[in-house]
Amino acid sequence: MVSVERDAVSAALAAEVFFDQPQVSVVHGDWREIHRDAPYDLLVLDGGGQGKHGEPPADPHRLLRPGGTLVIDDLTPARHWPPRFDGSVDRTRMHWIDHPGMDTAELRLAPDLAALVATRRFAEAPDRER
Repeated sequence: MVSVERDAVSAALAAEVFFDQPQVSVVHGDWREIHRDAPYDLLVLDGGGQGKHGEPPADPHRLLRPGGTLVIDDLTPARHWPPRFDGSVDRTRMHWIDHPGMDTAELRLAPDLAALVATRRFAEAPDRER
């Protein structure tokens, strides 16, 4: 398990909690640090996988193995189509919803809370046992 935390104090506290768990690493840095341990089977991004300030959103082909699952939490539920954020189309959310390599659904968790759950598509149909 890898956790990336941009706040130095929070990263230090989390690292201390997991000090005796060698399978857990806490990285201090911005969200781009997730690339160093990719690809993942499961990736949880807090609040949209960035792309909020003009930078390109994360690339699921670099971050997820085929069949891997992505969860993006802390979203406001979409009430219109296309979804909007701060008065304009939510380009970051649309990146995940419309991505040709992903199957994505928005789940409403509360009246004011939603999450996206997505699976990276296989390039070809996966081998099946016979």
